[in-house]
Amino acid sequence: MSASGQRRHDRNRRAILDTALELIEQSGLDGWSMRELAERVDYTVGALYRYVDGKAALVDALGAEAMDGLRARMERVAPAGPPLDRLRELGLAYLAFAEEQPTLFRIAMGELPSRRRSVEAEPGEGSPYTVLLDAVRAAIETGALATGALDAEAIAYTVWATVHGMATLERTHLRGFDADFASLHGAALDRLLAGLAAA
Repeated sequence: MSASGQRRHDRNRRAILDTALELIEQSGLDGWSMRELAERVDYTVGALYRYVDGKAALVDALGAEAMDGLRARMERVAPAGPPLDRLRELGLAYLAFAEEQPTLFRIAMGELPSRRRSVEAEPGEGSPYTVLLDAVRAAIETGALATGALDAEAIAYTVWATVHGMATLERTHLRGFDADFASLHGAALDRLLAGLAAA
């Protein structure tokens, strides 16, 4: 394929992915069809398969983009400074991504299973969880976190589960609830990290 052909292919694929994301926002993960997508982008259904291998592959591609975006958002947190401050900022970055990209967040963190299958396996190099786990390990090495009964994996999971729970609650059960979620999230992370530091 020529360079211009590749650019055209990439643009068309991008338009398909963006339109699929709009359909998911409007109708949920299962409330739309490839036929509806084809109509929206003015292709035949058959023509779509030049760009994606079906609905599941399309959702997987959006999930991969979401994980890349979440990792990039977390990697913008500077590694310098006090280790506990960095963990707090990583948690806030997770929450910010969920707020800024709610549909991608729901696809990646609410619909698609983890590719990691056990704690014995290291998370994938591209996983946003790796950013948090590495920060926890660094905090333990500096003495900012005391492991006690919890190892680095357990601490990272605790922080991850906490921010995921807050992000999910805000977007589901507490949707429309009148609260200063930014302050609540920050205070919850402060209490959590203070407890982990003293453990």
